Amino acid sequence: MSAQKIVNSVAKSTDILKSMYSGLERVSDLSDKLHLSKSTIHRLLKTLEASELVTQDPITRRYHLGPLILKLASKPFIAHQNLIICSFEEMKYLSDLSRETVVLHVRIGLERICLEELQSPENIKYTSGKGFIAPIYTGSAGKVLLSGLEDNEIQILLQNIRLIPIGPNTITDKKILLKELEKIRKQGYALSFGERVPGSASISVPVKSYICPVALSVLGPDSRFSLDKMMNVLKEMKRCASRISKKFIEANQKGKSSER
Repeated sequence: MSAQKIVNSVAKSTDILKSMYSGLERVSDLSDKLHLSKSTIHRLLKTLEASELVTQDPITRRYHLGPLILKLASKPFIAHQNLIICSFEEMKYLSDLSRETVVLHVRIGLERICLEELQSPENIKYTSGKGFIAPIYTGSAGKVLLSGLEDNEIQILLQNIRLIPIGPNTITDKKILLKELEKIRKQGYALSFGERVPGSASISVPVKSYICPVALSVLGPDSRFSLDKMMNVLKEMKRCASRISKKFIEANQKGKSSER
């Protein structure tokens, strides 16, 4: 490929990323916006996807900004800033209460990403880090995010994923995972012991009324963060999740009112 063609491809790819940042997610919309053929858009998207600059949701088939951009961005998931702002005070409360790491996750395709994390003040702690990405089927956060999807969405997602063991207790049987998700929906929380990292323990609850499933989690070493301690903090976690939902709804209503 000539130098000029490379420059043109980079310029077109940049236009695609800018358009996706503005909310365009479908090939047809990008084609209309940029006045490029669908085949050209599709080819460029696949190149960007290979570089992790974009990712395709296997359920909706729409494209989103990818994990590499999230890693490079100074503020991961700019689109979810309002959620992070509404969650921070409640996360700080849970951090002070539990003295363990508190994390906020959302789903991105077949993975989950950490939007915000408040690390435990203890010397021995379990952390992942803002922007960290893990398979959607691992850990209490992943299971809460999956449980927030419709049954048909879960089936489509599971058709596009292999349950590879990440930790000693990773669930690798789809039937067992589906039963676990059904249980989580009924009880309103998920537990995890060593599903991704040996010696880790976590509990997660859903944050409702958002544009996509959200998981609020407390993580710690299983030697300290026992099942009894998880159950002690669970009630407050549910209250915090409810307050986050309320704050987000109120913030949205204020935003709509100001637009009128």
